[in-house]
Amino acid sequence: MEDFSEIMNCRDCTKSSACFNKLIPSELEFINQNKTHILYRKGENVCKEKAYASYVLYIADGLVKLYLESPNNRNINLKVLKTSQFIGLSSIYGDNIYHYSAQALVDSTICLINKDSFRKILIDNGQFASGIIEWYCKKETQLFHRIKSLGHKQMHGRIADVLLYLSDESNEKYDLFNYLSRKDIADFASISTESTVRILTEFKNDNIIDTDGKDIQILDKKRLFEISKNG
Repeated sequence: MEDFSEIMNCRDCTKSSACFNKLIPSELEFINQNKTHILYRKGENVCKEKAYASYVLYIADGLVKLYLESPNNRNINLKVLKTSQFIGLSSIYGDNIYHYSAQALVDSTICLINKDSFRKILIDNGQFASGIIEWYCKKETQLFHRIKSLGHKQMHGRIADVLLYLSDESNEKYDLFNYLSRKDIADFASISTESTVRILTEFKNDNIIDTDGKDIQILDKKRLFEISKNG
């Protein structure tokens, strides 16, 4: 991962989100003066559910898992966020807390932007605010689809949805399956790890997927869509 320790000004950042391109130099400098960046090592907590939210978090480089904490170590994984994405936007105008926990799946550089400063830029720059709203709405829609899956589908349909989601979110830099355990996949589907392993084995025997350690390769996406549709 690149060393961000030498980056002193947001204008020099090569990991800037498209939203920040809407800011004029003085606004970028304002953000720069009201943020800090921290390197979170793999496995470290980036934020904690119900903790006071002083910052909007921006992933300058890395991979972060968002999840809801539940008793008996049965968490509910919400989504995986990557470089150029935000954490904690709902705290700007909502409750002053984080509504989920976040954990770094790889060494990740996170910019902590003062929440009040971020709100000021949203008020002052409509194009920037529009870009943030567009990103937030896309992620919200994705989350609604996941909630519908958990509420209405059987286990096979849930696992199919998780596999489709994770494969769609993977790219050349991050094949997400390599960074998630079978328990992580189970927590996305809100079922037991044992059931997850069994269903993945069934999918492999049916030549829908192939597995090699943590890695999962989708062999027949059409059949996964059918399983997802049938629930």
